Amino acid sequence: MSATGSAKRYGRGPDAAGASTALGRGPDAARAVTRCLLVLLPALAFLSWGCAGPPMRTGSDERTVRIVSHEVAKGESLETIADDFYGDPGAADYLRDVNGIPEGVSPKRGALLDVPVGQSDMTRYERRTRAKLHYNRGTLLADHGDLQRAAEEFRSALRVDPRFADAGYNLGVVLLEMGEVDRAVAVFKQAADLRREDTELLYALGAALLEAGRPSEALGVFEEVLRSDPGHEDATFSRGLALLEMGRENDAIFHLDSYVRAFPGGRWIGRAEEILSRLGEERSGEAPGEAGP
Repeated sequence: MSATGSAKRYGRGPDAAGASTALGRGPDAARAVTRCLLVLLPALAFLSWGCAGPPMRTGSDERTVRIVSHEVAKGESLETIADDFYGDPGAADYLRDVNGIPEGVSPKRGALLDVPVGQSDMTRYERRTRAKLHYNRGTLLADHGDLQRAAEEFRSALRVDPRFADAGYNLGVVLLEMGEVDRAVAVFKQAADLRREDTELLYALGAALLEAGRPSEALGVFEEVLRSDPGHEDATFSRGLALLEMGRENDAIFHLDSYVRAFPGGRWIGRAEEILSRLGEERSGEAPGEAGP
């Protein structure tokens, strides 16, 4: 059972035009396709030294040795900055507190943020900055349809920084586009293991598993996505597809019908209604006692 893949965009970042491409089965198999083009060399200035200053991050036992002034670049958020410096997008709340940024407000491009760092934070940040050189080249190459070279750049980014989950996400998408589905599954799985809270990354793993003909595993991933984000539209629809490919027609009908009721104007509404209509016609043509399980 195949879902119609929608148009995707490469590169939300500076000067990325966003060429449209299509993936195969599993709606929007990697949703945003490549993630944003990241700033290459953010402006940094060391403001102060010593152990005075902001409190230690929760879960960190590292002493602050300096405070970095970081200029917010296009496409950056508190989460991406926290991931670059601390390897933890969840430390965005710490940066929000340090800089007195109200909840729900995002720093504007060009704003200067105070980022307290320890020595290992700086080492991690320098490694991530080197990896971004490859990452950005890969994003631009993918935008121009050069998938082979884009894949190599994303692999290079991961060699420099194996914990760069966004590079893994983009590599997985490019591999899907190239038809290397099993490799895409392996890459998405490795990236998802680094960032289990990233529901879009998890969804991409599930969609790749569905594409690889592994619907039972895909179903488990879609259900994990929905436990974290019950309103995730793509995972709601894809759960029904996975059940259908597993031969669980009754369960598939129930969940596809639930999708139609929950998302009356949803992006997959036409496909869901088409599947439900076809299943209904098939069942109405069955002799008594021949209904599916």
